[in-house]
Amino acid sequence: MRRCKCFVPANDRAKRHGLIRAARRAFLAVWFVVVEMIGGGVSAAPAPSPTLAANEPTTICASHIVVHYWGARGASEVRTSSAALEIARQALVKAHEPGADFEAVGHEFEKKFADVIFERLGPFGRGTMEKAFENAAFALKPGEVSDSITSTPFGFHVIRRNPSVRCREILVAYSGASRATVIRAKDEARRQAETIRAEAAQPGADFAALARRYSDAPDKIRGGDVGVFDKGMMIGPFEKAAFALKVGETSPPIETRFGFHIIQRIE
Repeated sequence: MRRCKCFVPANDRAKRHGLIRAARRAFLAVWFVVVEMIGGGVSAAPAPSPTLAANEPTTICASHIVVHYWGARGASEVRTSSAALEIARQALVKAHEPGADFEAVGHEFEKKFADVIFERLGPFGRGTMEKAFENAAFALKPGEVSDSITSTPFGFHVIRRNPSVRCREILVAYSGASRATVIRAKDEARRQAETIRAEAAQPGADFAALARRYSDAPDKIRGGDVGVFDKGMMIGPFEKAAFALKVGETSPPIETRFGFHIIQRIE
C-alpha cells in the first residue's frame, strides 16, 4: 500500500525522511478546514483558546484515515470528492462504534477502498502543524475520535488522538546487554538500579539530575527525557511500565534487553 507523503513540510522532508520511515512517523503540513457532519457543510476549525489550560500537553500523538479523490494532491484514484466524503463518513461511523479499534478500522478501509490510507502521526507539538488540524487534534481527549471530518488538499481525514505519555529514564546497563558499553555484571547492575530508584523516589529528588549522573542511556544529556510516545513505539516492558504510571510516579527497575530502567512519568 502506497504511503501518503503529503504531510512532511517541504523544508524538512529531506532531513526527516529517514527518521519518519524508521519510527513510522509522519508530520502534517497542509491547509486544513473542518467538514461538519451535520448537513455536510464546511466550516473553519475552532480557534484555539487565548490561554492554554495549565495541564494541556505540549506534544501529542494521533492517527488518521485519509480518503483521496480525483484532483486532490497525490491522488491516483478517479473518485469524486462527494464519493470520497461518503467513504470518510462510513469510516467515521465505523470508528465510533462501541469497542471499535481505530487502527483496525483504518486497515479495513485501506483494503476495501483504493487510495485510502491509514497512518499513525506524531508526536507533534503546537506550531508544528497547520492551525486547523492542530486545533482539531489538540481538542480531542486521549483515545477520542473526532466527530467531524477534516478536509485538506489531499482528501478527507478521520482523526484519532492516541493516548501517549512522556517519561524520563535512568538506564543501568551491564556487560552483554544490547548496545551496552559498560563493564558491569548483571547482578551488580540490578543492585545499582535498586539503589538509584530508592534515591529517585525520595521526596524532592531531582530525577533529571540523577539521570545525568547515573544513566547509561544517550538521553542522559537531556536529563533522561525520552520524549512523548504512544503505544507500539517502545520496547514492550518499558512501554507497559510507563503507561501504568501516574504523572510524577517512579517505577521500580524494569528489565529490558538494554538493561534496567527506572522510569518517571512527567506527562
